[in-house]
Amino acid sequence: MRLIRRVPAGGPLAAGLATLALALSALPQAAHAAPYRRLPRHHDSWFMELDPPRAGLAGLPATSAPYPAPGSANIWDTDLFEDSNTSHGQTLGIPTGASPVVAAIHRAGHYSICYIEAGAFQAGYPDDRDFAPADYGRRARRYRMPGYPNEWWFDLRGFRGYAPGRPGTLVGAARNIAAGLARRIAWCKLEGQDAVDPDDVGSYSDRGATGAPGAGWGLTQADAAGFERWLAYTAHRDGLAVMQKNDPANAAVDARLFDGVVTEECNYYRDPCAGHGGDWNAYLRLGKPVLDAEYIQDGERRGRFCPADRRFGIWGALFSVNLNGPSGYAPCWDSHSDL
Repeated sequence: MRLIRRVPAGGPLAAGLATLALALSALPQAAHAAPYRRLPRHHDSWFMELDPPRAGLAGLPATSAPYPAPGSANIWDTDLFEDSNTSHGQTLGIPTGASPVVAAIHRAGHYSICYIEAGAFQAGYPDDRDFAPADYGRRARRYRMPGYPNEWWFDLRGFRGYAPGRPGTLVGAARNIAAGLARRIAWCKLEGQDAVDPDDVGSYSDRGATGAPGAGWGLTQADAAGFERWLAYTAHRDGLAVMQKNDPANAAVDARLFDGVVTEECNYYRDPCAGHGGDWNAYLRLGKPVLDAEYIQDGERRGRFCPADRRFGIWGALFSVNLNGPSGYAPCWDSHSDL
């Protein structure tokens, strides 16, 4: 799913889960992390394109261009399979080596983030067979994302007790889901990416298409916390930075595990992004970047959200919700990348 659902922070289990997750996060994660390129922290800019008109370099905007074109942005968030060296036109393939897209981003001196679908099964990817039908409820309507007929929530219950670096703490469907997602993260590394942007975590706050809570599986905040621990550990183990996506209720703990945030519409939905009760205060306090996307289809304009993003040091930009190119792109920073 390309567009993040907004979910409120907090919850009755938050305090207890934070204590549990902090204890688990103290396990030897850092000792197993490979060196990775840190995200820029101050006075920077970003661009996101997840569904280009064509795969590969043909669908990539110019990576060097004057402000406010995407080429002026330093951080680029693009899709794993759209970037693959084996993808072309409308055909997506599994990476077998370095990505020409990532190479072009790096030649321009930019930082490259690798978008992957993580919390749900989206039909049509070239690695569909890596996930067993039981992992996503055999396409039953109970587990389908409302409004997304080709996507079903993963059964993440088996991540609840995950301890970093101990795969034996995964149970049930989580073992196979983890194996498939680990391959995606490894492909990001193979492409030469700097970081991973794993989408659709925190699905316990969503319902299936029948209205069944917890993504149809009865997922809980503890299940999401375990899944997020696994994502952070696995990306760092493979030598990649990792962004938090969704689930601000776990941000107080995740800010110590992840390297930054990619968020959508926290201004539009008035969560808010930062300040009193802000979703991403924990990251901002640690000096970690928060990248905010707002959408023209919601009637957003830079004048409505950029002042708040600039005040809190958030890197905001306006996009088309289709995330298919530079159309509608308008960054909050000025021509000197000054927040």
